[in-house]
Amino acid sequence: MSRFPFGTPLGWYPVAWSSELSAGTVLRRAYFGEELVVFRVLDGTASALDAYCPHLGAHLGVGGTVEDDGIRCPFHGWKFGGDGRCRDVPYAKRQPPSVRARAYPTRESAGVVWAWYHPHGAAPTFDPPTIPEFAAEDWTADWTQYEWTIRTHPQEISENSIDWPHLAEVHLMEPPPNRTVEFVEHEIQWQTVTSKNVTTMDGEHDDIVITGRNPGLGCSYVRYTGMGDSVILMGMTPVDDEMLHMRFGVIGKKSGRSDDEMAAFHQAYADDMAAAVEQDFPIWENKTYHARPRLCDGDGPVADYRDWAAQFYVGAETERWE
Repeated sequence: MSRFPFGTPLGWYPVAWSSELSAGTVLRRAYFGEELVVFRVLDGTASALDAYCPHLGAHLGVGGTVEDDGIRCPFHGWKFGGDGRCRDVPYAKRQPPSVRARAYPTRESAGVVWAWYHPHGAAPTFDPPTIPEFAAEDWTADWTQYEWTIRTHPQEISENSIDWPHLAEVHLMEPPPNRTVEFVEHEIQWQTVTSKNVTTMDGEHDDIVITGRNPGLGCSYVRYTGMGDSVILMGMTPVDDEMLHMRFGVIGKKSGRSDDEMAAFHQAYADDMAAAVEQDFPIWENKTYHARPRLCDGDGPVADYRDWAAQFYVGAETERWE
């Protein structure tokens, strides 16, 4: 029995880093309780399909090959485009017009290949995130990347964004005194400001501003300014109802350092940030979900968060609680 009273939320999820998907590459993925293949056709477009050929069930990720604008099955040579439509059957006199593999709408932005999940296959209702710093010349060229598979649910991780009291116990950090949070359609927008001196590996800093965005339950990204500008991206792709695959990336502003100095500093900074995320793992992997938790006046806006999160579950009936 699942620990969580909800299934996989609709939304955009990372299925690959752009850097690992060169033209002609086929990646095998186990997400959303299904098997997928992620591939890049020769014009550079990334696609994601159900892994099993609708003909006789061969796995397209085991011996399947990319040809021009599609992927060819290793069993009988049927070819499918990125939209899932069968483009070619090499031995058929008449091509089957209605045969298609399930296709997941796919976009690529900020160095990530995103796939849209909806339990009934409905079209996307919002866009995946764009992060302008990723392509800027004065920022590091690519994400410093980390990945984990952990036993939790995307909603639990996203809830941490508004759970400020946990910072003291889990991360040994004082919760910021100045903070705001808004729930705007499909996105959480939050900000914290720390005005007193804060010592980091880059020295002492005042007026540190941390701005976060959660576009749906599949990812979040955070901008740090005032302590060595950086952006952190976190993607949470469900494997099934119990497990998810987390991608974590860090980019930083070069700040006038030499390439060698920047590489060393940025790696140490990114490792530090990744270690902070790992502090949450024992909590996430071993907690249960209380649909009606007992809260106090110092907790964050948990009720508002869960009301907002309900929009990502198809057919869900939710009850407002305080």
